[in-house]
Amino acid sequence: MVKIKIDGVEFEVDEKKNLIDAAKEVGVDIPYFCYHPALSVVGMCRMCLIEIEGVPRLQAACNTPVKENMGIITKSDRVKEARAGTMEFLLANHPLDCPVCDKAGECRLQDNAFGSGQGHSRFEFQKRNVPQEEIGSNLIINHNRCIVCYRCVRFEEEKVGESNLGLFERGNDSLIGLANNEPINHNFQGALADICPVGALLNNKTLFKSRVWWYKSHSSVCHGCSTGCNVTTNVRDNKMYRYMVKENHEKNMFFLCDKGRFDLDWMNENRLFSYMENGTPSTSINVIPKIANALRSTNGVAVIGGAHESNENLARIKSALTELSKELSKPIQFEVRVTEPQYKETEQVDFLLTKDYHPNTRGALDLEISTPQGLTGIVSDILSGAIDLVFVLKEEIPSSILGKATIVQLDTNITSSAKAANFAAPIKLFADEAGSFTNKNGLKQDFEKSMEAPKGLPSSAEFFEKVLSEIRKKEEALLGNR
Repeated sequence: MVKIKIDGVEFEVDEKKNLIDAAKEVGVDIPYFCYHPALSVVGMCRMCLIEIEGVPRLQAACNTPVKENMGIITKSDRVKEARAGTMEFLLANHPLDCPVCDKAGECRLQDNAFGSGQGHSRFEFQKRNVPQEEIGSNLIINHNRCIVCYRCVRFEEEKVGESNLGLFERGNDSLIGLANNEPINHNFQGALADICPVGALLNNKTLFKSRVWWYKSHSSVCHGCSTGCNVTTNVRDNKMYRYMVKENHEKNMFFLCDKGRFDLDWMNENRLFSYMENGTPSTSINVIPKIANALRSTNGVAVIGGAHESNENLARIKSALTELSKELSKPIQFEVRVTEPQYKETEQVDFLLTKDYHPNTRGALDLEISTPQGLTGIVSDILSGAIDLVFVLKEEIPSSILGKATIVQLDTNITSSAKAANFAAPIKLFADEAGSFTNKNGLKQDFEKSMEAPKGLPSSAEFFEKVLSEIRKKEEALLGNR
């Protein structure tokens, strides 16, 4: 740690940081466009100019490291004039289309125009007009809004490992475009739109869907794989509209892949809200007693799946199954690992996405919810008849066990497995509750409740507790009142 002065006030800051991050840490905001804490520094936008005591010229805060006893000035007339000049140049060709721009309300250009702009324009000529282009399978570029901050180009080269974008032409004709005339098709098109500080890069999937100030936002964790990226959920009318990155500097989390970002429709559509028996809608009054009867006469019970559930739900399920096993005087096997990647060390698809598409495999294993023989052993026991009742927790039913045992599918959606099972029970989304996931590195991360579930819809844990209650109720009825 070193001591520096910012606008005459002394602060103690981390000497490893540049002036933008050091100032932000102590509550002083220096405006910028091209800087990003996870990308290389290029100093292209000149928005972060500040004065350094003893240095005659203004300096870019993004590429200036902190030094002991340094004194900087962020609000002098000279600095304000320089920033106002930068904003005037950036807005010279920028269209005044904020009312129809999807970035409105979370646009850095808007923020800096209000904070450092002049409030009027001296530009009297016709603005540049370049047609909008589709440059990816889910990405469009509005060249007129682009301020050539170079963030998108750096992100692709430094994080994705591809060079699809480049800067072409010079001066007033400069524009970002495709380098090889092939559309972008990688897993980070949403991230490109995210890191664009203006509305130049946008995703087709979210275009014109909603204004940002209509959303209710909550802190959450991406459900798409075992990386556990931090996200902010955007909910409107109790529907999940967007995942947005929630930057976590301490854990070096700044981005989100498309698989997790856009895998949201299942939360809003085709939901399973009623119990089912042999593919036909039923009620809990009919289904749960039948499941209880099946448990009483079973040879053996297994529960497979669960790595989509929170740590809290899994702990409650494990406790309920322990009690259920005592009531039945029969062992119950619980195995969360249903796919090959769950049995291996973490394998990366790219720099964020892993091959394990479950958010809480590590949390389940930490709770010791696994068996020595794994899923293969359980399937073998089912085929031999040693297990004849199987609960499948939000996973596909293994095709080899269909017709070999009574299957109870717990799911959030009307899936082929829910229709094929003997019984299906509706359960809450993870977003309907608060809880936590443990990521591939053992980091336990809390998420907030984002949506309201229909009244009476149980969580996976509440379902097993209902079954346990039904078993105990029948026991009491058999024993009588003594």
